[in-house]
Amino acid sequence: MTLDVQKVSPPAADQNPNIDPIALYGGDMSFDIYRKNSKVGEHRVSFARNGDDLTVTTKMNIAVDVLFFTAYSFDYDSTEIWRNNQLHAIAVNVDDNGKMANVNARMKDDLFKIDGPKGSSIGSSWVFPTNHWHRGQANSKTILNTLTGKLTQVEVVNRGIERVDTSQGSVDADHFEYTGQLRDTEVWYDPDNRWVKMRFKARDGTDIEYRCRQCGLAPGPANAIAGDAPAPTQTINGPS
Repeated sequence: MTLDVQKVSPPAADQNPNIDPIALYGGDMSFDIYRKNSKVGEHRVSFARNGDDLTVTTKMNIAVDVLFFTAYSFDYDSTEIWRNNQLHAIAVNVDDNGKMANVNARMKDDLFKIDGPKGSSIGSSWVFPTNHWHRGQANSKTILNTLTGKLTQVEVVNRGIERVDTSQGSVDADHFEYTGQLRDTEVWYDPDNRWVKMRFKARDGTDIEYRCRQCGLAPGPANAIAGDAPAPTQTINGPS
């Protein structure tokens, strides 16, 4: 079976900042994940260089406990390989409350070949995955949804500058909202292109919020936010 090549393109060079995440984030970054103002998980990203390759490892875990039992869990594990500020390959493993899924994509013969839980596809170019650490993603028209393995058409709207609280202090950040085929996801980046916050809707309509614990900011007054015990729920989305 021959697959049609989908016409896609990453952001233009002037819209794709050449980010050194090791210098930007200090080699690793982490977020606490909150639902209804209660911590339900964490998201960790680490960066390592090997010659011309940059390896980015993302691990995310959510667990919602009800009456001392885990009512819902979500585990996400991703490994990206970047060369010359372009995604060369990515492998994703997802455990959505016991339902397993895998996404693998790589550049081969100048095409972006994707294998996902619903089949295979081919893009005419590399695109950003929905892992959010790279500011260039917010300038993209097409992204790789790392949960579905689908090339997804998006419109990203800049909602302006907002003050964002982190455990390392407060910072001004650009607020971006995703529309199009990816909805109900918002991300914030500071003036130096650091990812400092995210919010998205769970399947039950509640907000899931990422609060920066360590994202390369200069140390400042702590802004710890305490919460109540999580309310019962049936399902929660992972990151889109």
